Amino acid sequence: MAREPRQPVGRRLWRRRRRRSEPGDVVAPLGPILPAVDDDGGGDDGDDGDEVDDGAHPGARGRFTLATDPRYRPQPAPPPPEPKRGLFARLFGKKPPPEPAYLHVDPVADILALPRGAARLDAFERRLNELAPGTPDHRLVALAFHKELVALVTDAGIDLSLFEGRVQACAAALIAAGEDEKAGGLFARIGRRHQAAELFARAGAIEALEETHAELAFAEGGARFDARLAFERFESLFLVGRRDEALQSLERAVQLWDNPIYVEVLAGFRSRLPAAHGVTLSAGGDTVRLTSRYPLVLGRSEDSAVRIDSPLVSRAHVDIQRRAGELVLNDLVSSGGTLLDGTPLRGPTPLSAAGTIDLAGVVVDYEVSAARLLIRPRLRPREVTLGMRSEVLDDPLLGFAVRIDGGRVRLVADGRARLNADNVRLDTLLLVGDRIVVSGRTWTVSA
Repeated sequence: MAREPRQPVGRRLWRRRRRRSEPGDVVAPLGPILPAVDDDGGGDDGDDGDEVDDGAHPGARGRFTLATDPRYRPQPAPPPPEPKRGLFARLFGKKPPPEPAYLHVDPVADILALPRGAARLDAFERRLNELAPGTPDHRLVALAFHKELVALVTDAGIDLSLFEGRVQACAAALIAAGEDEKAGGLFARIGRRHQAAELFARAGAIEALEETHAELAFAEGGARFDARLAFERFESLFLVGRRDEALQSLERAVQLWDNPIYVEVLAGFRSRLPAAHGVTLSAGGDTVRLTSRYPLVLGRSEDSAVRIDSPLVSRAHVDIQRRAGELVLNDLVSSGGTLLDGTPLRGPTPLSAAGTIDLAGVVVDYEVSAARLLIRPRLRPREVTLGMRSEVLDDPLLGFAVRIDGGRVRLVADGRARLNADNVRLDTLLLVGDRIVVSGRTWTVSA
């Protein structure tokens, strides 16, 4: 019987694999094609039914597949090649991620995990001994050690000299790290002032040196301690309106210690004091000048108590003096002459209850009472000068009472006026910038 023509080897192998593979078999797509093995040792003569299942695989039936051959080791597929990047892609495209930086370990993290106290301080000192001076980690540990020392003694309220050995180790580390000012502060607090002064000077921290010395002197007592107490008392007295006593406390603080802050505050306080001879009050367009200085000069000069800005008036035209309880007008050899109530002034003449003073054609009205002298120039009728004849002046023109003694002007506490929106319970020293409110009108104190 003639045998049918043999099919090509490739097609026969493909058909055998498809026919003999069962579900569950893994057939690798790659790898060498292994020859089929007959049970009789002969070559491959086609699908003649002579195969015997040798148990190599449940679905092999005497033949090995690529997946079950022990000699087969599948290799992973190589990664696809990266596309070549052009010039613009390399210049402006997305940059590759940077290489991972060196992982820095915090040198104080494990120390701060310890309980506060001697154990943590000892750990700081040991870590400083392990690190090389001048390195960033050494500087970081030194600064953390300094912060821990200061916080510990501050919170516990103890003296830093109890940790003198640790303070010296921390100060030496700070000096190596270039922190001379912090090291000087530590030395100053344990009593080594000469070393502290040298370090502060080397760091250029002169103000810190003075402040440190002031704090030490305050803690030790003495004149500076008393000065600080006087300054604190000044602040308290000023807030409650007792300005006279506050000024005395401030002056005492400066006498005990010429601290720049105290000196500056005292200078500012004194600059707000009105002139010793009077004070100027303004409300709207009205101006009232209070003065207790006699003789009272009328003239064109800026130093005149009553300044009259006119070329007809001499610089010091006339003055008013107090003689035997009377007010006397006297001409100061003026160039234009003076008329008192229409009569030429020939010599010192007492003033009447009311009248006019003619200064070379410039007329000034005046009124005299037991408490004050009122002068009102007709050139500026809203600028009035009140010459006080007694210590206390209560004029209806103001609506409140003032007192001048010892060269100081004070507001009398009579319940009618309020000072800076506060009720006045004691006679209060007036300062430039104060506001006096009375009957809906506000008077401002000026120099």
